[in-house]
Amino acid sequence: MPLYEYICKACKHEFEALVRSQDPPPECPSCTSSDLEKVITAAAMSSDDQTRARVKAERARRLPKHKAEQNEEYQHALKEHLDH
Repeated sequence: MPLYEYICKACKHEFEALVRSQDPPPECPSCTSSDLEKVITAAAMSSDDQTRARVKAERARRLPKHKAEQNEEYQHALKEHLDH
């Protein structure tokens, strides 16, 4: 199934949709309008080095949140343990 990018003319929401030729045109997931413009996109190409760099950057971006969540869970468990 081809993946197409669309911009809703009504609310300007951008989204992707998998569309087969026999499917009806998609609706905007934000406002359910059918007044859409198909966006022409370039094919994405990536090397192994680019993929590794993106994964590394995403992990670094998520790490502080992950550590904070772990600390919050630890503090909650410790409090429950001390209260009993």
